[in-house]
Amino acid sequence: MLHVHLISMVFLVLSGFYIHKPNFALAGSMDFWRNVHFVFMFIVTLNVVARIYWSLFGRVGDIREFLPQKQNKGKLVEILTYYLFLRKTHPDTAKYNTLQKSTYNFWVFLILFQAVTGFAIYWQSNATWAALNTAVGGLNNMHAIHYMVMWVFILTTMIHVYLSIAENVKAFILMFFGIESESAH
Repeated sequence: MLHVHLISMVFLVLSGFYIHKPNFALAGSMDFWRNVHFVFMFIVTLNVVARIYWSLFGRVGDIREFLPQKQNKGKLVEILTYYLFLRKTHPDTAKYNTLQKSTYNFWVFLILFQAVTGFAIYWQSNATWAALNTAVGGLNNMHAIHYMVMWVFILTTMIHVYLSIAENVKAFILMFFGIESESAH
């Protein structure tokens, strides 16, 4: 699931840049890159739905890892000072600390929000989606919102990767390649 999601996000960003600025350094037509964008959008959306289902009902059943936990209570300031290099040791936390959980949960809602804005752009002549476009000030504003959300993904992913490498290279390997070792947490 992780690899599918990562590859899909890369293709969504590349195709999104091309759709936004057609002379972006990619070969192919607008129709081709729109189709690529839609295929990977559906893959990401289905992947998120499958991951939520898996966390609730699958063999992993790890939904508790993404909810508040006793081990993380009152540790936000400690985590922040650690990530800002003001503290040398990582506080003792659950598998995912408060910032990680917040980011992962935020991404789920952001993916769903991004899908809605994308549908509103693509199906702009449909009455429901046209009303949503009108509610945000028109199609150009919806494009701008969709584009800005993409940058939120890019920036939070860059921060996530940086903090993972700075803290523990093995955690980075776990994050991108799903190879877990005892010291990855």
